Parts: sequence; C-alpha cells; structure tokens
Amino acid sequence: GAAERAAKQALKKAGGGEAVMVGDSTWDCEAAGSAGLQTVAVLTGGFSEAELRDAGASHVFRTIPDLLEDLDDTPLG
Repeated sequence: GAAERAAKQALKKAGGGEAVMVGDSTWDCEAAGSAGLQTVAVLTGGFSEAELRDAGASHVFRTIPDLLEDLDDTPLG
C-alpha cells in the first residue's frame, strides 16, 4: 500500500543500508514490515502494546523519553 511505498522511498532517499522504523501505529509497524524493516513503537498513537506487537513491533515504549533511555537495548542502539 501507500505506507509501504513511503517507507521504501524514505529508505532509498536515505541511501539504503540498515534502517529501523520508529512509529506509533499498527500501520507504521505493518508498512515497515512490508518494507523489510524492524519497528520500534511508542504508545503515543492510541494503540495498545499488544496491538503494536501483533502488527510487528519488536520493542514498545510508553513514551519517547523511555525509548531514548533504553535506546541501546533496541535495534537502534
């Protein structure tokens, strides 16, 4: 879909290589997965941790500061 194309286009513009999607919706997780990317999710988009994990998130954080605090424990680290 459109979200998958957007994720692939962003990766291409960034020069390829390794990438990880940070998102807060099930659509972010699904688009990233379709583009072959891992997703780190944040509970700021109105979705539950279970919903985000079911959509493909490898890690889920309550807030952006929580993500930053544990950044080294994620694929971003």
